[in-house]
Order: sequence, then structure tokens, then C-alpha cells
Amino acid sequence: MTDVSGYRIGKVSKLTGISSDTLRIWERRYAAVVPVRTEAGGRLYTADDIARLKLIKNLVDGGDSIGNVATLSIDQLQARADETIQVSKNGLPQSPIRLLTIGESLTRAMKAAELNLEDIELVASYPNINNYLAEHANIEADVLVIEQPTLQTETSLQIMDWLDHAHASHAVVIYRFANQDALEKLPRSKSSTLRAPANPQTIREHCLGLHSADLLGTKPKTPVPSEISESAPARRYSDDALAKIASISPVIQCECPHHLAELISSLSAFEKYSSECESRNREDAEMHAYLSRTASHARHMIENALDMVIEIENIEV
Repeated sequence: MTDVSGYRIGKVSKLTGISSDTLRIWERRYAAVVPVRTEAGGRLYTADDIARLKLIKNLVDGGDSIGNVATLSIDQLQARADETIQVSKNGLPQSPIRLLTIGESLTRAMKAAELNLEDIELVASYPNINNYLAEHANIEADVLVIEQPTLQTETSLQIMDWLDHAHASHAVVIYRFANQDALEKLPRSKSSTLRAPANPQTIREHCLGLHSADLLGTKPKTPVPSEISESAPARRYSDDALAKIASISPVIQCECPHHLAELISSLSAFEKYSSECESRNREDAEMHAYLSRTASHARHMIENALDMVIEIENIEV
């Protein structure tokens, strides 16, 4: 059918990928296009209408609201489409995302598709976790992709150790069966999951999504402050002594001893908690050690303040 007579709605639907019902809604509600009508009332679309609809569909598929783009001119639609493409390109990593893969079938599939995996680099591959742990190669990877037919709770905890071993920022676990507890044990900031089977393109898109979400360590990590290098002296007041002080009502009805005793108790508990925290990697260990030292110095300062109040109020401890 020629441009003069136009294209009927069914043909336009096939050419643009927009359903006939959606075409009618876009026309009726948003005036995205205004097709001519046949004597029988049927819609006829021009080639320009089709070009316009294709641009609108691409923008809507990319996240634009139909209400925001429906009334733009063809030139404005094209400019917005070009801008979207440029933004998308800028979102890609400047250097390939380095993958370390573990799993026989996973490794075989990734190597076979390697040439087609743009922005992805396979830096190392192992058939199983034992082969990987047995080799002490100095591998630097961004993402550890590991194939696990089943995922149990203890395996979820081990994966964080394997991630640290790889010096990677994120672990992608491809599994077939897993219990809910095992999935919940994987920290979302450092790991994600895909249900098997996952083809190489799916893995690539997932890793690019991690990059876009800034989960691959592309931002510099905040260093742990070093101004407090040592813990403060040991506790001066026992829990019993603090409880006694907190219950004292001095002559001047000052509540400071009570509040100071509670602060020291809380800081002492947090100091102990931080020192006992189970750290899964070097960064966490440094952070918790810093928190413990900071809490100890804060506790020591409040103890000094309590000493002064006890002396002024002549409180017997």
C-alpha cells in the first residue's frame, strides 16, 4: 500500500511493535498521531506517522512517560532519542568489567561467548571452587561469578570469604535450588543471585547493571579514620558501680550522675559489641576496630566527667 493511501492500523502495529489497542489510546488520550479516516471510518497512517510512533515507542520503552513525549515534534523526538543513546553510552564502564568464573558449565559457556561479550573480560576461570582455592595466583577481578547447583546457609557464608580471596567487589551466584535462609545470608551490597540456567548475555547485562548501580567499587571507598590508633584505658566503673550511681539522688536533685552512668553503660556495651563483631573481610575488620576504639575514648571522657560530678556532689561509690 502506498503512502498516499496510507497504512491500516494492523500493519502499523506490526511495523512499530505497538498493539492496536495502545495505538488507539495514544491517539485518543494524547494525540500522539492523527491518522486520516477512510469513508468507512478506518484509520490510515502515513510513513511520517510510523516514524513518529517508532520514536515514541523507543522513548517510552526507555522510561519516558507517554504524556511527556506524545506531543513533541519529530525533530524533538529524534533529539531526545539521540540524547538517551548518548547517556546510555556514558553509563557503560570505561574499561571492561573483569570476571572470575567458577563452575564447569558456566566457564565453558562464558568462554564460548567471550568474543560477543562487549565490556566484559574473563580474567580467570576454574571448574570448581577447590581448584580456585588451591591456586594462589594474584588475580584482580571486579566480579566473582560462581555456579552453585544448590545454595545452603553455610555456603552463603563461605561465598563472602571466596569474594575476599578474589579481591572482587561483588559476587554473582547462579543457583538452581536454595532455601530462603541461604539467600538472606548473602549481603545485598556485595552479592546478587541469578536462577540457573543463565546465559552469557544475561550475565553480561547483570554485571553492567551492577556497574550502573555503582556496586563494583567504582567510587573510592571512605577510608577508616586513623586519628584514634589505640584504645583508651580500661573501664573505671563496673556495671554494679554504675547501677549504684544511677540510683543515687543527690541533695541538689541533679540528674547528671544518673545520665552519665547510663551513657557509660551504653558506650561500654557498644565498645564490647564492636570488638566482638564477626568481620567478613579486611575493610570490615578495620571499621569495627575503629568503632571500638572510638567508643572506648568516648567512654573514658564520660568517666572523667562522672569523676568530677562524684567529687563535687560528695557521692560515695
